[in-house]
Parts: sequence; structure tokens; C-alpha cells
Amino acid sequence: MAENIRVLIVDDLPETRENVRKLLQFESDVEVIGQAGTGEEAVQMAQEYQPDIILMDINMPGIDGIGASQKISELVPRSQIIIMSVQSDSDYLRRAMLAGARDFLTKPFGGDELITAIRRVHEKRPQVVARPSMSSAAYMESHDGEKPRETGKVITVFSPKGGCGCTTVSINLAVTLAKRNFQTLLIDGSLQFGDVAVMLNMKPTTSIVDLSDRNVEVDHELVSSVVQVHKSGLHVLLAPPRPEMADVITEDLVKELVEAVRPYYDFIIIDTSSSLNDIALSILDMSDKILLITQQNLPSLKNISRFFDLAENLEYEPDKTWMIVNRASAKPGISVKDVSDTLKRPVFAQIPDEGDIVEKAVNEGVPLVSGQYRKRPVSLAVNGLADQIVREMNIDKKEEKTEAPPKKQGLFSRLFNR
Repeated sequence: MAENIRVLIVDDLPETRENVRKLLQFESDVEVIGQAGTGEEAVQMAQEYQPDIILMDINMPGIDGIGASQKISELVPRSQIIIMSVQSDSDYLRRAMLAGARDFLTKPFGGDELITAIRRVHEKRPQVVARPSMSSAAYMESHDGEKPRETGKVITVFSPKGGCGCTTVSINLAVTLAKRNFQTLLIDGSLQFGDVAVMLNMKPTTSIVDLSDRNVEVDHELVSSVVQVHKSGLHVLLAPPRPEMADVITEDLVKELVEAVRPYYDFIIIDTSSSLNDIALSILDMSDKILLITQQNLPSLKNISRFFDLAENLEYEPDKTWMIVNRASAKPGISVKDVSDTLKRPVFAQIPDEGDIVEKAVNEGVPLVSGQYRKRPVSLAVNGLADQIVREMNIDKKEEKTEAPPKKQGLFSRLFNR
């Protein structure tokens, strides 16, 4: 029988604490272990009782909820904090997440909303482990017998022009590699508006935000506790569930993440947005290869040309970037050869334009390379891209595994996780 979720309620108003307690009193899996009226008292009780969940008010005399959350995150990292506040603007949310909070409830809230938040945060809590004195790789090998492999290949899918299909390419390439028994991790690096969860029909119960505790080392064991597994066998690390939460993801965190997982995967595929901030540049720097996605139109070619100029300034080797023409077409206008000639770069691969098929697959939450679309030209092109990558990067081929037929689910139920 599972243990109860132990909850500490923190609010300077006694009536508010009592109302919250009453909302939880009939939940058989929740136990209120204490109440605190100040931030100082909350820190003390958190250390003494080690609660699973702390319901924390923001506006309190003395140490406010933000300050108390920060101290508790440092002293009691196992306790997950849910902020309660009448203030619902994004600045409060950002400050709360940076202080270590895992969720944010706007007062007044109902019992269903409260208990759902408690169970969600408790379910997706990362497993906190003590920092090992040895390296992360040696630690994992000595504890569970899992021997790290050679350093995995980091492949980032990027386009400086939005709407070029980076996420579609990332997902289907990653699924293809996973189906071929390569240990593959897909990271949704489009931190504010990532679409990987919807396009793979996965519920965002955990995300990269769960790695953001500054007092816990980002190692393979911690990452494994928040990575989800797709039915294809692909491991997936999802983007934050809300755009504001992206603010807590730092350049250092992303670097630690990639270095922690490299020894345990053959391929790490990173989907990105079109913006080039410090995090995006760090991802590109760490990448073994950049799949640069373009299309047969002037805006795309203009931005691709500018990216090549940037890559030269960053002193990237010419063969670090592989240019891919997505939605390739033989229609009159700019040809694939024109793309190569104009940019004076070779086209590594091209993926044909089958917009209707791609849209159907997206709305069904099924990768193109799986199910009824796997024999379509667009899917075969992605398989060919995977073959080319494996060959060019000198990776030993593996036997492909079979996959069960996908189970259909409605579009809106996937969007709203119902």
C-alpha cells in the first residue's frame, strides 16, 4: 500500500490554513502533518517533518513565501513546494519557480484544483540522490550494473526560419533511430512553446523543469526519473508545460543535462525553436551535428545564409552543419539544386512535400514513420536520413524492432490531457 502524501500548510491567516485543511480532510491518500503561520516557522517545520508537499502562501510578514521556498529548496530538497497566492501575474510565477516551487495556485481555488496539483507534483517529483564522490558514469555502473556506452552523438535540429518543420523532422528521426534499437533521447528544446508532447500523444507529467533544483546534481539517475518513454521505445524529455516556466531553465542546466546523458545514449536529438538565445547557442556549440532545415523560398534561404555566416564566426567546422531541404518539391520556382547553388553548400538530404499526410499524422499524435503512414515517401525519406546519419557518423547498425499499431485518441483530448 502506497504511503500517504504528507502535506505542510503555510499561510499567515489561520482561517485560510483551516480552509485548506478542510479541503484535504476527506482525501484518503493525503495527510496534513502540520501548519505554519510564518516563513521562518515553515523552514523550521520543513526541516523537522520532511513533508512531501508544502502549500506555501507568498505574502507573509518576515520571510515571505518566496524567501522561505528558496531556503527550503536548499535545506530540504525532497519537499516539493506549491505556491498559493492571490497574485497571478507572470512575474510572481517566475520568481516562485526560480525559488524552487513546482506549481502555482491562484486564490481562491477549489478542492479539485488543489488535490490535482498536489497529486501531480508528488507523482512527478524527481528522485533526489546524494551527490556521489565518483563520476556520474562510475556511480551508475557501480550501483546498478548499467555500463555507460561510448559518448553519444548530439544532433540538433534547427532552422532560423520558423515553420520549416523542425519538430516533425526531430520526432520522426528520433523514433526511427529508436525503432532500430539505438538508445535515443529526444529533448524538446523549444522551451516556451514545445510541441513534442502533443505530436507524440504524451502527457507532460514530467518535464525539463523538474531538473531545475539548483541544489541537486543533474546526473543520469535524476534525468531518468523525469524522462518519459514513448511506445516506440524512444526516451523523451519534454518542454515546460507553461511558457513562463522556461525562465527557470538556464544555460548551465542544459550543459549539465547533455553531459550527464551522453554516456547512456547512442543519439541525443534536440528539437529547437528558431530563436538564437544563450541556451540555443550552447546547444549548437555542444552538438556533434546540426541538421539545418530550409525550404525552397527566399525568406528561408536568406535566413539560412545568415546562419552560415554566424557558424563561420563561431568557428564551426563546415561539416558540422548538414543542410536539409524539407517539403521539397519539383514545382516551378526555386529548385533543390538552386538552393545548393545559391548557398554554395551541399544538400545533405531532402524530404518531400506531403503536407496533408504530415498534418493528419500530427493531429492523430502518430509519428509519420509509424502506423499507416510509414510507407509514404515522406516517411521513407526520414528513414533514408537516419541511414545516412548512421553511415556518416560511423555507428554500427542494429536490427529494427517491430512496433504495435498505434491506439487512436482524439485531438482535443490530447491537447488538454484528458
